[in-house]
Amino acid sequence: MEEQLLFDQMKLIRKMTLHEFEHLTEEQADVVPEGFRNNIRWNLGHIYVVQHALLQHHGGIELKIDERFQQYFSPNTSPDDWEGTPPSLNEIKEKLEKQVEELEMALSGKLGDTAKEPFLRQNNVGQIFSFTFYHEGLHVTAVKDYKRILAGQ
Repeated sequence: MEEQLLFDQMKLIRKMTLHEFEHLTEEQADVVPEGFRNNIRWNLGHIYVVQHALLQHHGGIELKIDERFQQYFSPNTSPDDWEGTPPSLNEIKEKLEKQVEELEMALSGKLGDTAKEPFLRQNNVGQIFSFTFYHEGLHVTAVKDYKRILAGQ
């Protein structure tokens, strides 16, 4: 698969994700709608954490991840369990913005490499990277759904 195509896809998807920060308040980001486990802040931070974690753990790519973000936004975490103050929307947005360049630099020339540990039958770094786009889309859809729910309240 052409490397630049995947990097361009990442940039397009991330632009759509970053659009969700517009007109979003800290208070709105923390509402957990009835029947749900997480909130908008968790979904946005989770995108950053999982993309890094999948590429590092399964892909074998050297990446630095903010431990504070892992604490709040890793899989199987929930705002119900948070202690202390989670990262602000601005901090999350900055991480997501910087992640694009960081990943392009870290992954350049490595997308065809065999994964350190396959993930859902994704056997190389490019496949794992591509899967993270699907994951991001799921969580952006959740953010949009939460916004619709909040608008109706």
